[in-house]
Amino acid sequence: MIATHFNVQGGQPVAEGGVELFQNSPNPFIEMTLLWFRLPAIASVVLRIFDAKGKEVNAKYGTFEPGENHVVLHRNDLREPGMYTCRIETPFGTASRKLMMY
Repeated sequence: MIATHFNVQGGQPVAEGGVELFQNSPNPFIEMTLLWFRLPAIASVVLRIFDAKGKEVNAKYGTFEPGENHVVLHRNDLREPGMYTCRIETPFGTASRKLMMY
C-alpha cells in the first residue's frame, strides 16, 4: 500500500514511507527546471505532471539510487505556460508539489 499521509520534516513534506519531493528549481521556470527528490532505497519511480485541470500531460519513469536524485523537465515537456502539479510515485509512498511555467 502506498502512503498518502504526510508530515513535515525540515520544512519539507515527507510521505510516511520516507520519499521526499522537494520544490523544483527554478520555480517558476521558463526553459527547464529540475525535479528533486530523495529516496530511502533504490526504487522505480514515476514522476507525473498534471495540468491545472488535473489531466496528466507528461510522465518520467526511471530507477534511482537511494538519496537525492533529480529529473530535468523541459518547456517542451508541457503544453503551455501555467500552473502544474508534479506527483512522485514510489514503493515508499507518494508526494506532490506545485510548479509554474512562464
